[in-house]
Parts: sequence; C-alpha cells; structure tokens
Amino acid sequence: MKIGEKMIWGMVYAGLVLMPQAFGNRDSDYWSPENMAQRQCTSVHLVYGPDVPEHKAAYQEAVIEKSAPGTYFSCNNFANGYIGVQELCEKDGQGNPIRVAIFSIWDAKDTGDNPHAAPEEERAKLVARGEQVVTERFGGEGTGGKSMRRFAWKEGQVIRTLVVERKDGDDFRRIAGYIYNPETGKWELLSCWRVQAVRQGLGGSCGFVEDFMRNVESKKNERRATFGPAFRWDGQVWHQASQFRFTRDANPNNNINCRLNPERGYFSLATGGDIKPEKDFAPFEVKSLEPLPQAHDPGEDVMSIIRDEQAELRYAAPAEPAS
Repeated sequence: MKIGEKMIWGMVYAGLVLMPQAFGNRDSDYWSPENMAQRQCTSVHLVYGPDVPEHKAAYQEAVIEKSAPGTYFSCNNFANGYIGVQELCEKDGQGNPIRVAIFSIWDAKDTGDNPHAAPEEERAKLVARGEQVVTERFGGEGTGGKSMRRFAWKEGQVIRTLVVERKDGDDFRRIAGYIYNPETGKWELLSCWRVQAVRQGLGGSCGFVEDFMRNVESKKNERRATFGPAFRWDGQVWHQASQFRFTRDANPNNNINCRLNPERGYFSLATGGDIKPEKDFAPFEVKSLEPLPQAHDPGEDVMSIIRDEQAELRYAAPAEPAS
C-alpha cells in the first residue's frame, strides 16, 4: 500500500474512531430520530424510475452545486452497492478539501455489521481494481467490499459513473464500477467484485446526498447536487429514467428540498444549512419529466466497456486481495 493510500484510509478510520461504537448497532439510540436531528443533516434520495427489471448496466450523471466536509454524493445506489464521490472530513496539508471517488459492493446476504462475521463463501471478493485505488472490507452498514481513490472533482463539473454486471457461472456474478476522469479523457476502473448470485440484475437505483461527518456542526452546512440523466441497459437498449421519487431518512430535520434545476433540466437534492422545503415537490412524491430533456444514449466508449465486461476481456491479471 502506498503512502497516499495509507493517508486515505487513515482519514476514513479516524472518522470512524471518533464515532461511538453504537454507530454499527442498528438498534442503538444513536440512530433515534431525536439524536440524528441533533448531530447531522437529513439524508435525501432521488429514486430513478420507472424500474427496469434485471438491468445489466447503469449510467448516471450528477453535478454537485454545493459541498461540505463529510459529504457523500452517491450517483447510483443500486441493489448491491453504490458509486459516487465524497468530500472527506479532513483537509490536506495545504488546507484543501480531500475529494475521492468510491465504489462499494455489499455481501450477497445480510449477516449483520461485523465485516469478519460473514462466511468466507458469502463475501464479495475483489476481482480487479484500478490504478491508485485502495480496497478494503467494511462493516457498520451491512458488510462488503469497498474501493476508493483520490479524485479531484469540482463543483459545477459533470460527474459520470458506470456500473456493469455480468453472470459468472450459475452461482456468482461480477459487478464493476467505473468513473469518467475529465483530466485523462478516459473511463477508469474503480474496482470489480465477484458476489453470490442471490439475485440477477442491478435492481432499483437512486442518487442521494448524505452527511457522514455527523458532529452537530455538520448539519449547519448546505449540500446540493443535481442528478440526471440516468440510463439503464437491459441487454439490448438503454432506458432513460423519466420518473423521480423524492425520499428522506427518519431524521426529522426539515431543512431539505428537491426542485428542478432549469440549467440541467433535472431535479436537484439539497440538505442542511438554511435550506427551506420546496412545496412543489414534497418527500415521497413522484414527479415525471415530460418532455425529458434531450440526452444522448451513453456513447460508444461506454458500450465498449459493457461488451468487454460481458466477454471477460477487461482484466489480464488477477487482483491483489482486499485487506
């Protein structure tokens, strides 16, 4: 593991150590609505619909308008994991925010929150990881494998992500996550994992904005991002999401909203700070975009990745195991 990799995981561990042990206990008072309201922003989500059963690939775009330390902007939270970008809680030596890309896959079966408790045969296993990517098992929110790399995303920049699934024999499947790097002009692998085939397809999907700093002060900071377009590939054609459902977690703080971003033509999610609820789009409502903003299907570069994934042409050498 390189020095930069140690620094990333060291910062992640530092944040976790500062949290009480109850963080990993789903029945703890740590997660009571009253305690959540005291320390953190409400998590907000935008579900992409209509559903495309057993879709094999998902392409999403997101534009982050306002960030704060300890924020996860998930471009796609699907049935077995999520992919997106984060601003970590700490800053680098020059006082700049540390920003990363992250891709996580849960184990096939829920065995609690202890990453060492899941039987070996039920764990997500690393197949490959991209350059400068670090991998690790995780717990505390279910268990699985996660990957992370430094990624200097900027507010106002279009974040593009891709998740691809393929069958791997009768009992397993592989799920790979990619992010487009505007500095190199290329799609870059975050990681690929092999998991038990309890289900096929990537399942439902949504974007979300989450405050994971949770230190009371963090709820005072506004976070906002616009999600869309979102496409799902059923193996033959792309389906663009045209319906969006706005949801929230149990935190009773109401400084949240979901509203149309006229510049992008898609809905934005916001939480924290002095955000006011949007009467036009209340939580748990569904809105359709008619007509949809013009958006081209993901291009040949995306289809090339999907074809190579399906044909097992992406990885020439075995990956190092996740620690």
